[in-house]
Amino acid sequence: MPISPDEIAVYRYTPEGGSLNLIVKYGNWGCAPADSDGAPFVTVGKETYLPMDRAAYVTATNPVVESTQNQHIGVQEFLDWLEAHPDSGLVFKYHLGDDGAIDRLEEVFSP
Repeated sequence: MPISPDEIAVYRYTPEGGSLNLIVKYGNWGCAPADSDGAPFVTVGKETYLPMDRAAYVTATNPVVESTQNQHIGVQEFLDWLEAHPDSGLVFKYHLGDDGAIDRLEEVFSP
C-alpha cells in the first residue's frame, strides 16, 4: 500500500533524550464506505518516531479544539492533549525544517 508523503497519524509523544519526538504511523487515505462521511486514514507498518521542534507551528480542529476550522495552538497545548488522549491516531499534515524536525503540523479535519 502506498503511503502519503506528508501525512501521519499521531499517537503519542516522548521527550526522551532531551528532544521532543512524536510517535506516529504512516499511511494513506482509503476508500470511503457508501454509508460513511469520509474516507479512513489507513496506517501501515510499525510506529516510528519523528522529531518535533518545540517552536513548531501547530493547527488543530475537533476534537483538539472546538472547531471544524484549523485553529493555531501552542506546542505545549498539543502535547497536553496528546497526553490526555493517547493513541487517538489523529491525522496531521507535516513539514520538516532544515534540521529534520517537524516545524509545521496541521490537523486534517475528518468528519
